[in-house]
This record gives sequence, C-alpha cells and structure tokens, in this order.
Amino acid sequence: MRDVRWAMVLLLLLCGPLWAAGGAPSMANTGPHGTLALALNGHALVARLTLPAMQVVGFTQAPTDGEEKQALSDALQRLGKADNVLIPVAAGCTITREQAESSLALPATARALKEGADGAFHGRYAWHCSNPAALRAVNVPLLEFMNGVALDTLIVSGGKRHRLTLRFPDTHLVIGGGE
Repeated sequence: MRDVRWAMVLLLLLCGPLWAAGGAPSMANTGPHGTLALALNGHALVARLTLPAMQVVGFTQAPTDGEEKQALSDALQRLGKADNVLIPVAAGCTITREQAESSLALPATARALKEGADGAFHGRYAWHCSNPAALRAVNVPLLEFMNGVALDTLIVSGGKRHRLTLRFPDTHLVIGGGE
C-alpha cells in the first residue's frame, strides 16, 4: 500500500506541471480528448484518467431528468471498474484501487464550490504487480466505448517519460521495453 501511495504522489507531481506547461500534445482543433497518466514504480502501477463529460454522457451540466441521471450512474459504474479502463498484461497485477467521480454527480451547491467543477469524469486506479519486470503493456478497453475520444497519454516507467495519443482501434498501450 505504501508503494501505491508513493507512486500516486509521484504521478501527480510529474503530470500536473508537465501538462500545465504545455508538455502534453496539443488538443486544439483535434476533436475530443481525455488524458491518461500511467506510472510504474516498483510493484505499483497507478493511473489517472480524465474524460470530457460530453463524450461520456452527452451533456456537461447536472442531470435534469431520469434518463440523464441513469446515464451518469451508468458511466460512473463503468468507469469505477478498473478492468473496464485498463488491463495490465502478463505481470500478475491485482487491483488495489478503482474510483471514478464527476462533479455532475454533486449537488448544485457543492458543484459550485468545487474548484474546476467542469463536469469531466476523473478516474484513479492502482494495481499491485507481483512481476513488474514482465509488465510491458496494458490493454485499454475504455477506448472501445468512448465515442471517438482520444487519450493524451503520459507514461512514467523506469525513470523515463513517454507521451503519445492513443485512439481506437489501437487499444494496446506499450509501457515498457520489448513489445
């Protein structure tokens, strides 16, 4: 658990300044994008995901009717399961954290107070990998149902950083050497 917490802190420290400084691929005029940050540190694999609400549920405001409330609930349930988002390949990884949230699910007063309450969906996931040396890739089933959303991806592994944009039908993301 200590490895997972340390890796999450490392991931946050690395991703925030890099993307704020314009280090991520440009999202201007290229269609809807989400962001995915992955970090492998020791036995811990951690991921942070942000997706635009419009592409996930088709709206950016709090749900106003039963159909929108159901769409929000379904999206949070699907994104709340790590196996629906990322599947580490051949490293004996077990899920230790799977969480999804959106400010769309907050009451109006809480949403107004939450900084950056843009309605986007945010996911946090972690795995403990019994054989991290074998972890060369993750599959990204998320892209199979995301309405053409591309993921601007940052991978931190072995002291190296790599950026790329991942789009369907390419749902296999190489994170280590070899494959």
